[in-house]
Formats: sequence, structure tokens, C-alpha cells
Amino acid sequence: MAPDQAIYYRLDDEQCARLRDCLTKEGLSLSPDRVERLTCDIEVSIARFVAAPSDGTFRSAHDALRQLWELSHGEDPPVAVIRPRIQALPRQAVEYVDRRAPTVIARLFSARQPVTNFREWAGSADRKMLIAATRIVSGEGGRAVVGRSRGTGRRSARRLQPMIMGATRGGGTGRNRGGRPRTEYHRDLVMHLAMDWLTATGDPPKPGRSDSAGFGDLVHSAFQWCGLPEGSAAYALRQYWTAVKALKAQEPLENFLRRHDAER
Repeated sequence: MAPDQAIYYRLDDEQCARLRDCLTKEGLSLSPDRVERLTCDIEVSIARFVAAPSDGTFRSAHDALRQLWELSHGEDPPVAVIRPRIQALPRQAVEYVDRRAPTVIARLFSARQPVTNFREWAGSADRKMLIAATRIVSGEGGRAVVGRSRGTGRRSARRLQPMIMGATRGGGTGRNRGGRPRTEYHRDLVMHLAMDWLTATGDPPKPGRSDSAGFGDLVHSAFQWCGLPEGSAAYALRQYWTAVKALKAQEPLENFLRRHDAER
């Protein structure tokens, strides 16, 4: 992505309502100005997360494309999420979609000129065209894979997974499997949301990994809006609160959040 190419994210009406529900869970009633400030700050935090550079590995490229595949195949694909995530694809993922885009878009829309730069095309493409093209360029079809082990010889139901870059997650393809994906950016997103919460409410968020509390619900919602895998919010929250616990002996949480907010 070019350094001067800005990425924006805007909460829609449903997401804004979800944010108000998060505040209600904590018994908070903010003025309209403070709610607007919180909304804007969260939009900035999500936009920065989407624009964060990738580590450039096969795993990161596969993860980014898999998220696009899942988002575009949803019941109501969120174009406001899909478009910026296309712009933020890591290098290997960009090369993959650019190889597929000319043939895919020509077949779908009878394009007169071949599309060789998918990110550029996606930046202004019609909503329906963007979703249709993303569904295909992001993967090579799907296949059913065995469910996850539930212990005592039981497994969950078989599920459909996309074939991407020659590999299917959970399909036993073996190549480029790598280890646990990097989660530093996930934890950073939690930290920035915590700062947004503190700035708007005046109080640091309460610890917890579930969505039963207001801040936890906000994090789980933001991860869902970013199209991140199920379970990643709880894992990132656990990492975040573990780090906070270790740092509390050195400085109060409020000071830690404000110091890091000044640095970002």
C-alpha cells in the first residue's frame, strides 16, 4: 500500500447501536458528544489495525485471503470491511489475487480491459461486482474437512473450508502450515480500544475475556467487524490482561494506556 493511501472505517447504524449496548452493560450514560468521540476513536483504531503491515509469511497471506473468503460468503457481506481489507492484503496475497483477477473478472463481467491490479479495481468497484469477484479471487473453491476433535473420540460436524494458495485449513494438505499465527496486532487493537474506552468514559475497562461486560463486548464486536476468526477476541483479551497484570506493578493501567496512546 502506498504510504499516502489512507484507509478509513466507519461504523454503520447497527454497529453504533451495538456500541451503545456495550456502554449500557456498564451502566454508563454518556453525552452525545462523548459517544460521538468514542465512535470516532474506535473507527480510527479499527482503520489502523486494518492498515497494519503484515509479516509477509505464507500463513499471514492465507489468513488474510481466508478472512476475505468468509466475509464475502456471508449472508450480508460487509463491504465497509471487505474493501479496506483488500487494500491491506500482504504481498503474497496481492500476487495471488492479481494472478486470478484478469480471468475471473473477464468471465464474470465480460470486461473489455483485463484487470491486472485487483486492489485498484476493488477501490471503486460496484458493491455487487466487488462481492462476486472477491468470492472467487480469494479462493479456489471449497472442500469439506473433518470437524475438530471434541475428546473421547468425538468430532464436531464436517465443515466447508476454502482452498487458498493450494492449501485448505484443516484439510491435511500439509504444506506451509507454520505455527501459531502472529497475534501482536490483535493485542494492540485491544489496547487501542481500551484507550478509546478510557478517554470516553473516564474509567479504565474492567478485566475479562467474555462479551458479558461492556468492554469485552466491544472487543468481541470489533473483532467481528474486522472479520477476524472466531475465538481470536477472547485470546487477544487474555494476552492483553496478562500483559496488564504484569505491568500494573510498574505503573497504573490508566498511565500505561495514556503513555502508549501518545506513542501511537
